[in-house]
Amino acid sequence: MKSRKKMRVFAATALVFCCLVYGCTGLGNYGTLRVASGSWETTIQTLIDNWQDYDIYYAGLSYKSPSAIMFDPKTDGKRLISDKWIPVTEKSVVITIIDWLHADMNFPPTLWKILGPKGDFFGYMYTSAVQQVVTRQIDDQTLWVDDLPLPPMDYGGDAKGG
Repeated sequence: MKSRKKMRVFAATALVFCCLVYGCTGLGNYGTLRVASGSWETTIQTLIDNWQDYDIYYAGLSYKSPSAIMFDPKTDGKRLISDKWIPVTEKSVVITIIDWLHADMNFPPTLWKILGPKGDFFGYMYTSAVQQVVTRQIDDQTLWVDDLPLPPMDYGGDAKGG
């Protein structure tokens, strides 16, 4: 009898704890990424062709070693912000970043739509590191995007260094 009571108290306490953690961490404020519809080649080319319509940023060590490139539409009234993403202001750099993202055949990039917690569109991201992308809504018009790690390195050897 005491065992069941203890189990109920434990379950109730765990439920309250989980609710508090969820509320305090703001888990309901995280955005998502969804595959952009249509052919990625056409869509990424459209983004390149219309690059001046976007605030563009990349993550990575340099534009010749990128983890991702992000396109934030200038006229939608929404903003993508971050602490470490680097602005891109030249079309030639956009093309170089995309070419470098294509260079690793083991980890091909995909074009993603960046969506807020309610599914509203904020921009595009082109990356192969989608599992590592974290976004968090700051307000209705602002989505924060975390930095991405460096792209994976493949030196061509086996796991034992041979």
